[in-house]
Amino acid sequence: KNMIMTNYYNWQSKVQELVPDDMRIGDDLLILEFATYNDSFNVPRKVDVTTLILLDKGESRAIVEGKEYHLKAPCLAIVMPNQTYCLLEASEELNLRAIIMSNRFTANLMSSSLNRMVQKNPILEISSDIISFNTYYKVLLHTVKSPIKSYRFETAQHLTMSMLYFYIRKLVKIENDKKRKEVIFDNFCEELRKYFSINRTIPFYSGRLGVSPKYLNDIVKEKTQITANDYIDKVTVTECKALLSSTEMSIQRISMLMNFSSYSGFGKFFKRMTGMSPTEYRERTK
Repeated sequence: KNMIMTNYYNWQSKVQELVPDDMRIGDDLLILEFATYNDSFNVPRKVDVTTLILLDKGESRAIVEGKEYHLKAPCLAIVMPNQTYCLLEASEELNLRAIIMSNRFTANLMSSSLNRMVQKNPILEISSDIISFNTYYKVLLHTVKSPIKSYRFETAQHLTMSMLYFYIRKLVKIENDKKRKEVIFDNFCEELRKYFSINRTIPFYSGRLGVSPKYLNDIVKEKTQITANDYIDKVTVTECKALLSSTEMSIQRISMLMNFSSYSGFGKFFKRMTGMSPTEYRERTK
């Protein structure tokens, strides 16, 4: 799925005043520490940066690219550029640290294999490795705060690359430990991310995965408690919500990008899934 995104959700206006000069390297690396989370719940968003979140206290539920996750401290979460995410709920004592990285900063950090692994596993439980991740954070913070400005950008890049490869070593073990049904479900989610704006039929995905439509439906229902058709619709409407809340694209343009046969067909689908029109939803979430 190749979609040219413009005018993303203006996350900058929400964080600029919260990040002093000694907690950033220009607009390429910004470090935030939150005792509470103030963004809207149940509003899917898209941004144009990589966000690494260290959850130190509390727990929450979130959806990343249509898949729901339970986050419980201590854990690490990575949201990639153009991914759709949505925070569903969070405990009152939520405490987190966020590292926001521009595309220029991550340009040479994310290999295609690392990118794919992180997209399949955006949440990582780190209770046994909290010392390692806290050490990375402390050294990065020291680098950002250093009065010596030369090579700060490059030093921060190399520190982050080391942390990411530590992350991927853990992901490889997770992938190797997965059972067949988990692998099929994860591969289904990955294929869905690529093609849901082009094809939203079960036979298309079961064919790509080499399983029967019934077997795929049974696996999706076992993992999500809803049918594969309903899951595809849920992922589709979440993407539509994110485009409505995070961009200035016209509703007609969104309808075309999502491959609806007509503008009215898009409106009917959105109303059936949300109880409101695309225009009403955009007005409520802007």
